[in-house]
Amino acid sequence: MELVWWMFSLILIFAVMLPILGEVEGYPFTYINVAFILLFFHYSRHVVLLKYSVLKLSFWAKLSFALLTPALLFYMGGKFAYFQTFMDEATMSELMPGLSYDRQTNLNSYIKNQMIFFASGTFIAGILFFLRMIVSVWRQTNERGI
Repeated sequence: MELVWWMFSLILIFAVMLPILGEVEGYPFTYINVAFILLFFHYSRHVVLLKYSVLKLSFWAKLSFALLTPALLFYMGGKFAYFQTFMDEATMSELMPGLSYDRQTNLNSYIKNQMIFFASGTFIAGILFFLRMIVSVWRQTNERGI
């Protein structure tokens, strides 16, 4: 089942990134954008469907992910701030000189909206994921009687 979720997340990444990578040469935020999509998808999935995940079984994996998540969210917040600064100071239009003005405007809007959506979703889902892992670790500890 885990393989199916990863395949679905790769299809989602392909669908979201196709309009950008097809039109923008040298898109500087490809890796950050892909990371936001992956993190949003998998954080959300584990928050809602932890019972059906491989992660459910491992106490140490849940604890590790819970402790790693805040640092990762701070790092991703810095990358998102860099993206916002780039969009405020220079638009993506500089990277797509061959397109018409309307297409540049539409693509700029798409890039900004999808990045804000996935970044916001990642931060919200990441906080919920952190709390879900802590609760799950707490429950697992109390069930074992440690």
